[in-house]
Amino acid sequence: MGYRLLEGIRILDLTMVFAGPMGSRILADLGAEVIKIESALRADVFTRTNVCPENEPGEEPWNRGSPFHSLNAGKKGITLNLGTDKGKEIFKRLVGISDAVMENFSPRVMDNWGLGYEELRKIKPDIIMVSMSGLGHYGPLRDFYMYMPGMEGMSGLAHITGYPSGPPTLSGHAYGDWVLGATGAAALLIALYHRRKTNRGQYVDVAGREAVICHIGEIIMDYFLNGREPMRAGNHHPSAAPHGCYRCRGDDNWINITVENDEQWRKFCHAIGDPPWTREQRFADSLSRLRNREKLDEMVEDWTSLHDHYEAMQILQNAGVPAGAVLSMKELHLNPHLIHRGFFEVIDHGEGIGKRPIAKPIPAKFSKVEEFVPRRAPRFSQDNEEVFSDLLEMSKEESRRLESNKVIGGTFTFIPRKPTPTALIEEQGWGSVDPSYLSELRQRYGGDIGTP
Repeated sequence: MGYRLLEGIRILDLTMVFAGPMGSRILADLGAEVIKIESALRADVFTRTNVCPENEPGEEPWNRGSPFHSLNAGKKGITLNLGTDKGKEIFKRLVGISDAVMENFSPRVMDNWGLGYEELRKIKPDIIMVSMSGLGHYGPLRDFYMYMPGMEGMSGLAHITGYPSGPPTLSGHAYGDWVLGATGAAALLIALYHRRKTNRGQYVDVAGREAVICHIGEIIMDYFLNGREPMRAGNHHPSAAPHGCYRCRGDDNWINITVENDEQWRKFCHAIGDPPWTREQRFADSLSRLRNREKLDEMVEDWTSLHDHYEAMQILQNAGVPAGAVLSMKELHLNPHLIHRGFFEVIDHGEGIGKRPIAKPIPAKFSKVEEFVPRRAPRFSQDNEEVFSDLLEMSKEESRRLESNKVIGGTFTFIPRKPTPTALIEEQGWGSVDPSYLSELRQRYGGDIGTP
């Protein structure tokens, strides 16, 4: 459920792909009216056409991409060509009745359009503008092209991620983008609070590289305070042992275990039956376990490999030892605890897609606040009439004229993303395909899941 904490706030959303839409989706889930603006020339093609339901692009592949539906649920969608003078004029009219603008273009785009913050505040002095980019809007590197891999590499995250004998490693799933988006949303909330106190808007510049750096704070501080340069350590920890990911019984089943001190070590030993090796001198205290952790990991895995990952987690948790089963995407979607907490919302995405469970962008529960189920992500140009006719009081004749001049509406030309064949996915080791996934989802979320 969303929460109407930001009801009455209108945000113009110019963001695309992952980072920006993640931030504005959070605000839509908090009740803000978010108007996503695309054009036939600058549509959010990557997320609109990526990972289609049942791996089929269908007749309108630009409306089927699952990342788009996840990142843009709860928003309205319009088309407006900001490369035209008339498009800029209409955008400025929308600015005049809005509270904030969010964008994640490269730093020169908005200024080149004549739509930078200084221009927008002439229209509405208390407007808030949030710019999200890889390296920020000022500084010697401002014009460098930067995507998630660069942000993670230049933040130091990749340097500390991976195994001692291996190269620096990316997070694997656009961690830098999600952190940038969430930081942008938080910054906008702070700016809204500041405006409420002062009646003044402001410009907010958020750099993805810096957002990632802030989330590895203890590593940064260790160098500042101690001069220590951390090396890649895999699943090991500098002060805890055992600490890692251990194989369990079954195919590709694992558990994460952390033993931070001698008290937890005693609990761990008791939980696994106090085998003789746990009393050996080489494991007698924290420092000894750290020095001998490779052999310790072997002994721990001898025990975990006898148990299912859920079973091992339950045994250790009952004994007071921090442990968590490593869940696959299937196990995540079918997890009873997450379902009980309503983490996945079932949203009807309409014809061709149907009802699907989608993860919430902000995993927070608010008491005594009105809840609502977010509307589905917009089809391309879905809300043109509502925004242009109702908000801007545009006549139908004017709308038709603008459509014919390709200022609003239109269709975009693109090369459809060909779905990766199931056989190739499995052959290359990118994943496995579960033919029964819809039936299992229906058992947990309802029989109409996936039914258009």
